[in-house]
Amino acid sequence: MTQTAGTDTQRIPIRYWIWLFAAAVSLLGDIALTFAIGWSASHYGGRIAGLVMLAVAAPRAALLLVGGAIGDRYGPHRVMLLSCVAMAVLTSLLVPATTKYGEPVWLLFAVALLVGMIDAFFLPSFRALVRLLVPEALVPRAVASQQVVGVVFTISGGAVAGAIVGMSGLTGAAAFDLATFLVVIAVLLWMRPAKAPRRADSGGRMLRSIADGVKVAFSSSLSRVLLLSMTVVAGMLMPADALLLPLFARDRGWDAEYAGLVIAARSVGVGVVALRILAKGALPRPGLMACTGLGVVAVGLTGLSFADDLWLAMVTSLVAGCGIGLYTGHVLPLLMNAVAKDYQSRVQSVLVLCQNLSLMVMTPLLGLLIERQGVNEVLLGVAGVALLTGLVALSRPAMRAASFAPRAQRAQSPIEPPGHEPGQSLPGAG
Repeated sequence: MTQTAGTDTQRIPIRYWIWLFAAAVSLLGDIALTFAIGWSASHYGGRIAGLVMLAVAAPRAALLLVGGAIGDRYGPHRVMLLSCVAMAVLTSLLVPATTKYGEPVWLLFAVALLVGMIDAFFLPSFRALVRLLVPEALVPRAVASQQVVGVVFTISGGAVAGAIVGMSGLTGAAAFDLATFLVVIAVLLWMRPAKAPRRADSGGRMLRSIADGVKVAFSSSLSRVLLLSMTVVAGMLMPADALLLPLFARDRGWDAEYAGLVIAARSVGVGVVALRILAKGALPRPGLMACTGLGVVAVGLTGLSFADDLWLAMVTSLVAGCGIGLYTGHVLPLLMNAVAKDYQSRVQSVLVLCQNLSLMVMTPLLGLLIERQGVNEVLLGVAGVALLTGLVALSRPAMRAASFAPRAQRAQSPIEPPGHEPGQSLPGAG
């Protein structure tokens, strides 16, 4: 999307910054709760831990499109508020439940299922609410600020989660998450969206619209390779915080605080690259840079598999995080530029759905493989798949030719014509 004249002189409304701060605080609570669920489940072995994390991903994937449709129908603000209230109720009940029953498998499964169901409604509305809080011309800057704040809080979130879980387990994480959601609820009750949401089409027209979005997502050669690579990478790397790294720490005989430090080191790597891109813009030849990032991930995970000391584990985890930041910092804007503006939400929904389906398959599989083969072997396997994914993606001409070079907005077609190099100017990328 080309920048509108005068965008640089406009200011993002103050209520957006208040909402962003509240959302960032709730992110800390989510990190603590997710880590606590994964850490508690890892006590029962890799197979159970994988199944517990599958219980989060399965309902989220099944209800994601429904959650998006309801968000359009009743408004993101209202759906997000109700989702936060549901999470507050869940965590408020979890505190006495864990105090009385401890952390049995059945309770972990129940909490995981409910969190996944609530996420399916929360996530689409969370992404859509930005457009209602700021003018359209300022949406790119708002999204960029959201990413930076998210990275900063995620960097500290691993250490915070490890400390909370180490001191008070799942009970403390639930209480902390409850406090953060109360902050978000208060902010959502205080503010109101800038404009009334547009009601979605009903019946067959909505189904046809969803089908069009899926078709467009896979119609462009560039969008195909981006979606497929992000799906594979999600299945291999997204279970890291809640599954791979906790089991890695247990294999070394470390406690939750050490596991949190390894997770925080990975987040630092992601944050360093994200801040560089925010300050200087995306690197030239983004397709090549994204695939190079997967190579860096492979190097970091390979080193992690041989790390027996905390300092070496943190360094190699930092390297892997830099690779993840290099990859995601280029593929996400490339995907946005590969399709027309009118299809952005639907293509992003397809991406989230593909990633969740990948998580549903790979999370229990990785847990089972760790239990049978060992965490070091699985880390090496994940490194190999990351490297292979980067090489396969780089073999595609569309990925090698991908560019953020300026282009005119093409409203007549939702995808690029054959032979055209997709790419357009990114705010701040010059």
